[in-house]
Amino acid sequence: MKIDCSGCQMYQTAHCEDCLVTALLHPPEGVVEIDEELSPSLQNLSGAGLIPILRFRPRSPQAEEIRKATDGGVASAG
Repeated sequence: MKIDCSGCQMYQTAHCEDCLVTALLHPPEGVVEIDEELSPSLQNLSGAGLIPILRFRPRSPQAEEIRKATDGGVASAG
């Protein structure tokens, strides 16, 4: 699974701070890839409350257009 935090609905919100990717990578720069073999282990750890859950939610195309318009057409990197 490839995750680009700047393409997440939760990016730069309180939910972002409590996300698996941010907790482990403080926040990452660029795309993060979670190997499918590692995913069950991460789910077990988050299910036990040892790490946060993955809160990634892809932005809708409409939300992306609104974000670009409010950023002056410049996409955030992060």
